[in-house]
Amino acid sequence: MSRRKSGTATSHDVARVANVSQALVSRAFTGNGRIAPETRERILKAAEQVGWQPNALARSMVTGDAPLVAVITTRLNFDWRAQVLSRLLKAIQEWHLKPLLFYAESDAEVDRLLEEALSWRARGVIVTAGVVRENRAAAIIEKGQFLIALNRPANHEKGFSVATDNPLGGRMAAGLFLEEGRRRLLVLGGPQGSWAPSLRAEGFSEAAREAGLHAAIWNNDAMSTEAGRACAERLLALPGSEQPDAVFATNDAMALGFLDGLRGHRSIPDDIALIGFDNLPAADWPPYRLTTFEQPLEEMMRRLIAHVDVHGDGHSGGQAEDQQPQEESEPRARLIHCKPKLITRMTAGKTE
Repeated sequence: MSRRKSGTATSHDVARVANVSQALVSRAFTGNGRIAPETRERILKAAEQVGWQPNALARSMVTGDAPLVAVITTRLNFDWRAQVLSRLLKAIQEWHLKPLLFYAESDAEVDRLLEEALSWRARGVIVTAGVVRENRAAAIIEKGQFLIALNRPANHEKGFSVATDNPLGGRMAAGLFLEEGRRRLLVLGGPQGSWAPSLRAEGFSEAAREAGLHAAIWNNDAMSTEAGRACAERLLALPGSEQPDAVFATNDAMALGFLDGLRGHRSIPDDIALIGFDNLPAADWPPYRLTTFEQPLEEMMRRLIAHVDVHGDGHSGGQAEDQQPQEESEPRARLIHCKPKLITRMTAGKTE
């Protein structure tokens, strides 16, 4: 029998050439059941002759041992999430697993994608966007899969969540402004109810209240450079006595747009000090030199990988030694907090 065109041969062709049953062909490639060495060799040679390779994904889906990890993400034009995804995909490859990527246009679509991910026999689910509803979390855990939520709660006692300590970042930003004598404080926040940005804003506001000050919060539906420029226009329209002298943007994209919107109108940091969050590459560019917070991505990835390693050893309900929740962790959600790092540049604080 001549070699078929690549991709058209089947296991039936292998069986005919090797003069064995199709069941023996399957046994030769899966390793399930006994087969004589000479028979296996004949089958392998026949498969090579006809140009057939078994469908590893289909076979593993049937056996329930698919080497897949479902990853839920959204808005890859958002630099921080792109950084997260690149490190996450690298880690998955190092586990000798394959990522099954689900992409949402918005956080609102995440719940639907989680439902879709449940139809795949993946080893686990990693969520980097949106909200993990309790019923979805329970369904994932009940299937014996691991559940990891990155920078958001897992909402299940057997799920695992690792996040930047967002309230601490907000408090640190307020503390720096207070040390510099700033008193008119403003927060550029995210959408109402957004998890990480809201926690950053709450931490900032709490520290301001403890100092006897009030921090205004301007929420933005899109945490983009365009939103930052719009906030700059709004600030410039205020009477001079009402304009803030310190602004904490809950992500770098808004901070960078805010800086662009103030160019030629206000001196930074003399008139207004500014701090962002995420330490995007552009934050260090000469036109910006933005003081910001670097999220502890490497530590978060290390803890995430440790959890997957524990789950892979058949201890899905356990925890690695270095993953014991810190005092500020939330026991029910097994939420591990990692401290952000303040990067001081030209817009606030003492420069590097």
